[in-house]
Amino acid sequence: MEVRRMEPIALVIRPVTRLRATFAGLGTMQPLTPDDLLIRHKPLEDSQWINRLAPGKGTFRDVPLERFQVLERQVREIPLTEDPYLELARIYLHRGRWQDAKRILDLAIERFPDSEDVNYLREEAQLNRALQLVEEAQQELRAEPTRLTREKLQRCEIELNVLREKVCRQRLQRHPDQVALQIPLAAALEYQGRIEEAIDCLRQASDDPPLRAQAALQLGRLLERVERIPEALSAYRRAALFRRPPPQAEIRRAALEAAADLAERYSLVDSARRYVEMLLEIEPDDAVLRLRLQKLLDAPL
Repeated sequence: MEVRRMEPIALVIRPVTRLRATFAGLGTMQPLTPDDLLIRHKPLEDSQWINRLAPGKGTFRDVPLERFQVLERQVREIPLTEDPYLELARIYLHRGRWQDAKRILDLAIERFPDSEDVNYLREEAQLNRALQLVEEAQQELRAEPTRLTREKLQRCEIELNVLREKVCRQRLQRHPDQVALQIPLAAALEYQGRIEEAIDCLRQASDDPPLRAQAALQLGRLLERVERIPEALSAYRRAALFRRPPPQAEIRRAALEAAADLAERYSLVDSARRYVEMLLEIEPDDAVLRLRLQKLLDAPL
């Protein structure tokens, strides 16, 4: 299997959250809806993903010993709901007790395999632990750059991306409408050298109007890496020029900059001029862009 060195950015989607509405005291499950994309450079802070699912407004900082004992006893007695498993797992995760959290969540998934909360927390715990291991391996490599530390980092990155692929596919299986999951899935596949599968994922995502500009930009970058230049330029152009809906300003600018750089690098002067002119429409007072355009206008076609 061909393995590409992972870049610093690790894309993971923040999965759907369960929304509850109560009417006359009756808890009614609402449809699952997609959340925003999350670009993770490091493991998430506890408060962002452990406490986010916790009931009430408290945290897990000062849980008395008696509460651990009560919850462990409830889990051993095989409770009728998932709540004791989730509360105990969150406590362990907050305290960094990964093996205890895994033990509880493994028990929970056996009892409640269809629970979105159980699946979500278990997957997030796995991803967060894998990201933490990558970060630790990076620190070890910086402190002592040896063959062993390099191999350890590569192994941790491979395991992270294999896990990311698994989690994305599991979530897509549970929620096929969550097309946004195709984007981090593509990143995981690209790292593993499975380029055609990654391209297919991004093309599926680009069919979804809210995602199409971001997916097309990522597709262009991937196609550029494998030197499929005409296809890469086409993807960048689409990312910048979609009309319904129009791309976000930062995506439009990034796509035009990438297209201009790529066209200029391959001596496609006329195309490079056009993309720089479009950048100047965004930033008309940018002196560097004006100088760049003048050089391109002076260059032979």
